[in-house]
Amino acid sequence: MDNKHIIEYLDYYINSDNINFAVLLKGSWGAGKTFFIKKLIEKWSTPDIAADEFVGLNPIYVSLNGVSEKKEIILKLKEKINPFLHSKGVKVASAILKGFIKSTLKIDLDIDGDGNDDASANINFDPISIFKAENENIKGNRIIIFDDIERCKIPVDEIYGFINDFVEHSKCKIILISDEDKIIERDKEEKNLTPYASFKEKIIGQVFEIKPNTEEAVQYFINLLKPETQAVLNANKALIFSVFNASNAKNLRVLQRALFNYERLLNLLDQDLKKDAENYELLTRSLLGYYLIFHIEYNTGNLNIVDFQQLFIGDEKKYDYQSYEEAIKSYSLLHSTKLFTAEKLLGFISHGNYEELIVELNNCSIFRPAEEKDWEKLWYWKFLEDRVYTEILAKVEKEFFEEGNLHFTEVLHISGILLNLIDNELYNRSTKANIISRAKVLFAACEELKDVTDVHLLLRGSWRKSYASEHTSEFQEILKSLKDHIKQNQSKSATDFVKATLLGLGDDNVDQLYDKFQKYDWSTGNLLERTSILKTISAEEFSEVIFKLNNESIFNLNGYFNYRYFPEKTFANAKIEDYHRSEFEFISSLRTILIEKHSKLVGEPIKAITIKNFIDDLEKISLRLNK
Repeated sequence: MDNKHIIEYLDYYINSDNINFAVLLKGSWGAGKTFFIKKLIEKWSTPDIAADEFVGLNPIYVSLNGVSEKKEIILKLKEKINPFLHSKGVKVASAILKGFIKSTLKIDLDIDGDGNDDASANINFDPISIFKAENENIKGNRIIIFDDIERCKIPVDEIYGFINDFVEHSKCKIILISDEDKIIERDKEEKNLTPYASFKEKIIGQVFEIKPNTEEAVQYFINLLKPETQAVLNANKALIFSVFNASNAKNLRVLQRALFNYERLLNLLDQDLKKDAENYELLTRSLLGYYLIFHIEYNTGNLNIVDFQQLFIGDEKKYDYQSYEEAIKSYSLLHSTKLFTAEKLLGFISHGNYEELIVELNNCSIFRPAEEKDWEKLWYWKFLEDRVYTEILAKVEKEFFEEGNLHFTEVLHISGILLNLIDNELYNRSTKANIISRAKVLFAACEELKDVTDVHLLLRGSWRKSYASEHTSEFQEILKSLKDHIKQNQSKSATDFVKATLLGLGDDNVDQLYDKFQKYDWSTGNLLERTSILKTISAEEFSEVIFKLNNESIFNLNGYFNYRYFPEKTFANAKIEDYHRSEFEFISSLRTILIEKHSKLVGEPIKAITIKNFIDDLEKISLRLNK
């Protein structure tokens, strides 16, 4: 929509005499209201406005976004008017202006031609005054435009009362721009004595709703970017329109930001990719389409866009992104999983994180062709011909049920695909129960699980693909089995680390205990020092370690025990926790063993004292833990 009728009316309005009403331009956020009016301001403005004989005014635009007091509006108006009053032409015509301003504004500007800036002279003038009377020395369109009224923090009745003063007592045209629905909501919440509807009836003589002029706006946005980016976007304008129109948002402001950030993404790509012109064009086109989809959806409140890559493979009703299907197919975009991982792209959109995303894009299959695995081809089963589908399915079945040489993420993917095929009545040579059982067997035999730390990194997908059937109860059972295996390995790894650390103590590393137990334990989701690190340690073996230490090291080890079991001495809000209490048996046994060994010490009086002090502190610790 070109809004031509609105432009024609506004041209008529600003050139009419004896107008005593304002015009409201309304529309939702991002509909292009500000873009629309600023294009008109350019049209209505006159360059070189100041002449020797008169002051020429251009339209005055004021945004009320965030304004909380009327005096802030006055200040904004002064800032806009000052350049006209202090232009070269004004100073030359000082004799004419001085009398006018004294009579109209009731102040003396002292424009005396001495070359000094007299801006401070009009600090207290009322901006409305300059529009209140006819004066042959002021020419041009007397237009004031108030934008973002719904974002003004002044109560609705106060702001419209202020605007009413301009409408009734000035010789200018007033144009208001707002999201009227937001104002009506605010007015109801504020419960003003004079409702918005009354002001609207009194002040506003004409209302227009601005509809996005996508073609004009997109071209304007493109022209603001670098020539190289312009070339890419101009070649793909039809794709931009298609994606924008498919979105529910229709938000030009979000679209402009998306195009701006897309340019940044292009600049981050490996420039050597351009050497393969055909594939680079395919990359930039596909990336543009998907970037716009993700950016628009995320920035208009759809956080579930992270599941977009389930399109065509999952529960399509659940994800409901079919509106974009025409754009994806019409412009031959590659499947997004061949380019990037959804989480990586959203990381760039939400927080500007680009390193991992750029690695994915620079190494995508367009430029780094590699033989896809059979299960990867089956992941795209909806795009396969029946003959090819049958051949690939047989290979994947054999790999999953007979061979089993699979990474655990491949087990997840194949399981999900087979479950999905069963749900679509395309696979019946096995059952869901058999698939679940086989996945558990493969996890149990998987050596790679020993090296996994953060299982959460795997839950949103891998191989640039989300997991088919991931929301089904069957897949969740498979996933739970994987988590259990990983947690067992993590727990064993943590236990082995603690045992090796404590039983490997020597004079050269006792002081390292504080740092070593700051290690994160993935199995418990906590630091090791906040877990039962001593519960499984043999008190007998540890006592032997203690007696091999020199006196200083024993003293330092005792210090660590006091640090651990009297945490309030180090941290103000710390206290004895359940993981401390679970170590009571170890502390009690260690104390008993040390007493026995201490009684047999001969010829080492200093060590005897050091051990005795340790024993005494262990008794205090035992009493604490056994309360």
